[in-house]
Amino acid sequence: MASNGSAGARSIADMVTTQGIKLTRYRASKIMKLLGLVSCQTPHHRYRKASQEHVEIPNHLSRQFAVTSPNQVWEGDVSLSR
Repeated sequence: MASNGSAGARSIADMVTTQGIKLTRYRASKIMKLLGLVSCQTPHHRYRKASQEHVEIPNHLSRQFAVTSPNQVWEGDVSLSR
């Protein structure tokens, strides 16, 4: 039953139940709080804002969205491109 501290209440409840002792995740959560146990999950990747503008691709628009005529500025989103 070694989980290196990554098991939460749900995992602990499943582990104990497979050993033959009925334990719900809610009771496992209460017992974990009582004993001061906390699940240590690996942190998710956090995106950082760039400290400097990219040298090769300058930001020509600079968040100035006041366009006075059609086809003066084009904008697109590539966040879903893979």
